[in-house]
Amino acid sequence: MDAETLPHPEPRRLAWRIEQAQAEQVDQTPLPGRVGRPSLHVAGGRAIYTGPRALYSVALGVGLGGVVGAEDVDRIEALLGQDGGAVRIELGPFCDASLGRELARRGYAVEYFQLVWWRRPGAVPPPPPGVTVRPLVPGEEHMWAGLFFHAYAGRPASADVELAGGLNLTRTPCNTCFLACVDGEPRGVGVVSATAGVALLSGDGVPWPYQGRGLQVALIHARLAWAAEQGCDVATAATEPSTASQRSYEKAGFRCAYPKLIMVRTPPGA
Repeated sequence: MDAETLPHPEPRRLAWRIEQAQAEQVDQTPLPGRVGRPSLHVAGGRAIYTGPRALYSVALGVGLGGVVGAEDVDRIEALLGQDGGAVRIELGPFCDASLGRELARRGYAVEYFQLVWWRRPGAVPPPPPGVTVRPLVPGEEHMWAGLFFHAYAGRPASADVELAGGLNLTRTPCNTCFLACVDGEPRGVGVVSATAGVALLSGDGVPWPYQGRGLQVALIHARLAWAAEQGCDVATAATEPSTASQRSYEKAGFRCAYPKLIMVRTPPGA
């Protein structure tokens, strides 16, 4: 075990910093449905509405700043549930216990689990032979968005509208998008943003025909090097449990900082 992967001496403080970085990235993503709907800061966290019935509308880090009252959750639900869709609130081990009690009282259920990973940026090995990883350059946004869609949908995009999610990531002010190439051909994508010394790695995607070549680990290493250059002292990412992404982050020296639950309240009749 080296200095980059030692347990953090202040896990609660680490969680607060990570959740703030995640919230900031979501908050800066330019989505049309957000126009005129600012985020809500509540109990140390942030609730962010991203558009009608959008899956990414969520409250993060709520309860890290102290007690969460019924009126706090009322305000979150008013913002996130304004279009009649589901309301998602993340619940972690360092949130005040009052949040869990209030969500239980209102009938929230677990939608899925996440594991939040961390390590300190530091020296990284070179990529495999024939693999290069670099930041995106102007003019490559549509190509990057196409790879991103292919990785997550399991097929190439068939219409421009399917590129919107990836293009939004390339247009987010705090994001730097990375491209992994094999023998000069684009084959994988990743995103990193820096907030108050925390580098948030996200958007990892390698379409299935190109998997198994170490591209995700190479993308992780390149973003760790970028984080070190930016002066960040924490690098973080989130995955679902027992996935290929979890194994890639562990291989790159990340440790689990904490788990969290994505809690959801579905509208009546849904």
